[in-house]
Amino acid sequence: MWVAFATAVQFLTRIPVPGVTHGSAEVFYAALRRSVVFFPLVGGCVGLCTASVAMCAMYGLSPLVAALLAIGGEAWLTGAFHEDALADTWDALGGGWTREQVLTIMKDSRLGTYGTLSLIIGVGIRIVTTAELIAGQPVWAWASIVAAAALGRVAIVAMMVTTEPVVDRDSQAGQISQTQTSRTLVYASLIGFPCIAAWIILSPLTAVCGLLAGGVVLAWFRRKIISRVGGTTGDLLGCSAYLVQLVILIASTWGVSRA
Repeated sequence: MWVAFATAVQFLTRIPVPGVTHGSAEVFYAALRRSVVFFPLVGGCVGLCTASVAMCAMYGLSPLVAALLAIGGEAWLTGAFHEDALADTWDALGGGWTREQVLTIMKDSRLGTYGTLSLIIGVGIRIVTTAELIAGQPVWAWASIVAAAALGRVAIVAMMVTTEPVVDRDSQAGQISQTQTSRTLVYASLIGFPCIAAWIILSPLTAVCGLLAGGVVLAWFRRKIISRVGGTTGDLLGCSAYLVQLVILIASTWGVSRA
């Protein structure tokens, strides 16, 4: 279990974990498949780091500057993992007319108009919502930022469980998605629950509305990618996490006065 958790940390962040080696690609993918249950917990830890930077930077700085520093720090911590997925996804879905074009554009490392706009809007929403949260009640801000990060990674697990990977494309998503079951989603949710418990307790109404809205957006996105490419890729999984995280943050700003 330690190897699985360490693999999740190494996969989702740039944090080196000493003493964990996988040897061959087969051993690595086996550990990565087991590590999926820890994705929400690792996401919550990332959110905790983001919230910590934001709250500390609030001393002497404006909420907007503090939020910008926090989101920048998170991008450094994760290697802008999900931001890259967001940009690649919308470049592909916006610029590709056929399935083959969508998959080809998604593999292209160059940034296009749709990807640029998605980053401006997505990162912009995160900065503004984070600034509003930390300017309000500190406890609610901590709970919301951590919960959003954890639930974004729950969305990845949900997509793995409910959606087949693109079959004619060799990718890490294909290597780890095919073996995930509904039990994986249950375990991942239970392991990650401590990261969202405070958010639910502080404002149950906000939590219910946020979870429903996140579920609707995830279902819409799943239907869209199935119709366009027939399954998931690593970029599409990362984009699903980012979308759900945005929804939870937006819902949390609505719930500031209710927490």
